Amino acid sequence: MKTLVNLGRFGLALLLVVSLAACGFHLRGAVDLPPVMAVTYIENNGVDAELVKRLRRSLQANKMVVTTDRTEATAVLRLLNDRYDRRILSVARGNRVSEYELHYSIRFELAEVGGGQLIAPKNIQLFRDYTYDQDEVLGKENEEKNIRKDMIREAASRVLRTIQVALSNSN
Repeated sequence: MKTLVNLGRFGLALLLVVSLAACGFHLRGAVDLPPVMAVTYIENNGVDAELVKRLRRSLQANKMVVTTDRTEATAVLRLLNDRYDRRILSVARGNRVSEYELHYSIRFELAEVGGGQLIAPKNIQLFRDYTYDQDEVLGKENEEKNIRKDMIREAASRVLRTIQVALSNSN
């Protein structure tokens, strides 16, 4: 009886794994990047250091080598520029700000080391909004920092997904 229960559990687990694989499930951050990116050099033109760090980690997690020597690379990921903006979304009584919108944009391109451009310059834009209370300034400053970190994480993920889609469509 006990072996029958264990066999049923094993069968159920196997069915779950096969179902997940069949529906195209991937772990978060897993991206099918092209072989040309096997050894990638990240050219940073003054963009947020946290974004560069996230991209490096994501590439390495996807079995790509990130090199600091451009001559060893097969591809160059150029981070052309990035920008943060904050604007007022709404104002409460007494002209007190009650809501902000954060905007983060990154412009990048991908090229082969010895050759041409793989992906022309592309822009990625992210928007987030949050409520603001002048009575809770410290808490809201921390909230904004956390939102910015989340936007960086998402921007890195979107850069890699954009590369994946652009290069899979060009084949």
